[in-house]
Amino acid sequence: MPAGQSRAAMALAAATAALLLVHARAWQFICDDAYISFRYAWNLAEHGALEYNLGERVEGYTNFLWVIVLALGTCLGALPEALAPWLTQLGALAGAAATIVLIRGLRGASGPWTAVDLIPGLLLAAAPEYVVWAHGGLETSWAAALTIAAMAATAQGRWRWAGTLTALAGLTRPDAVLPIGVFLIVWSIGHVLGGRRERLPPLREAAIATVIAGGPLVVHLLWRHAYYGEWLPNTWAIKQHGRLLRDTFGVAYVAAWASALRLVWLTPLALLLRARHMPLVLPIAAVVGYAWSVGGDFMAYGRFLVVATALTAGLVGWLLIEAGEKFFRRRGPAVAVGAGLVLAIALGLLARGRVVKDRETASGWLDGRWEGVTAMDRFARERVAAGTWLKEHVPEDTSISVGAAGALPYASRLRAVDVYGLVDRWPREVEVEPQVKARPGHQLMAPQAVILAREPDLLCHVGHVGPQRPTPSAARKRGFGRDMVWACAEPGTVSDPSAPGGLLEVGFYCCLRRRGHAVGPFVDEGAP
Repeated sequence: MPAGQSRAAMALAAATAALLLVHARAWQFICDDAYISFRYAWNLAEHGALEYNLGERVEGYTNFLWVIVLALGTCLGALPEALAPWLTQLGALAGAAATIVLIRGLRGASGPWTAVDLIPGLLLAAAPEYVVWAHGGLETSWAAALTIAAMAATAQGRWRWAGTLTALAGLTRPDAVLPIGVFLIVWSIGHVLGGRRERLPPLREAAIATVIAGGPLVVHLLWRHAYYGEWLPNTWAIKQHGRLLRDTFGVAYVAAWASALRLVWLTPLALLLRARHMPLVLPIAAVVGYAWSVGGDFMAYGRFLVVATALTAGLVGWLLIEAGEKFFRRRGPAVAVGAGLVLAIALGLLARGRVVKDRETASGWLDGRWEGVTAMDRFARERVAAGTWLKEHVPEDTSISVGAAGALPYASRLRAVDVYGLVDRWPREVEVEPQVKARPGHQLMAPQAVILAREPDLLCHVGHVGPQRPTPSAARKRGFGRDMVWACAEPGTVSDPSAPGGLLEVGFYCCLRRRGHAVGPFVDEGAP
């Protein structure tokens, strides 16, 4: 390759990475769910227990390796909420690079990268369905990066690396094994039918790679049963009911993802699909099918479909390259890069309008169904502020009930009863009819008797957040009896980039307290 082309490719790669990070900054946030992992990581680092409430062994997370990494960071002085955003941005960059490497491997390209290799990266840098998850505090970007990297290692015949990356992906998120497995099967069948058996691993090498991939997953499974007493995470007791939402949230979730990526406008490229593209097409279908089967998600921007988003960008880039070579011959690479830039610019312009709409929806739901980045970020900020206030003002042995099990319990360090059961054992012990019209992950609600049997000092899951202190009658209407009164924290002003002037006045964060039961500064009128 001429030196000028090599330098141009390097410059384009650097520009693509910079654009991805700049675009991601527009969506900067940490969601409430991330604080669940933060709490497990904190307790592991500070107390040596991988528990949500100390003394209660419940696996309310599905990202073992992510929690371990955050715990190690905590031991080294980097709090999870500070470390996670840096790691997620690195994960997004790694995922984009892995996608480029994967497509090069499938195309059989060799030598230095060229501009056409970077088309998938350009598309990903412009797509909110990918860059949003460069933030959020969740394991999403790293799970996707490891998943795609395992596929890339397979396509290049690096079997032991493929096994290692598969194990890491599965420990980061168990469902990562699905697209990797589909890719491996389809890729292998394609080589057998195409008479290219020499690219398949020898039996001994395949056995070693299988042990490397499966060994850590089996060890973790056995450890889970020994430590938590269950073969499956506690979250499965909740999320298995997502099948009831397939025809509502599930279908809408997949349709919203496809609409946001404007896949309908790319249908002409489908005419170029051949058998060699199936190692991408079928894993995409598997990821989409899985997201539908669990009822989708209530968070906007396709969190469950990040791997499908990356593979779709890779497939589009591959088809553009082949279309350019077929119809424009020598000018094909330049035409493909130009088409990729046009698509990336179009996605970027659409993303600008989506950012504006999201920031205008600081509360409520996008399109009446999805929780946007601004709403998720503000929700968590309010509860971090309220939790910090509680940590400073109520006794350490205070217990609370919560509907959102992340930011408030993490910041307060208080024992919590999770009424939705993600981090609580009650769903395995109490028979509750799942709610068909509830949001994904919120389909089980602890009966009042179960909540009261745990004797929480403050009932925060039926609380109030707002600029005005709620009325006494509002406390009685929450359904927990007439002797309930409000216990209101006053967190004051907190930083919020989406608020006017960058500051948000939280006002009052109120929980219910039984009259006559003093909790720190919360006492009855006239009581000492």
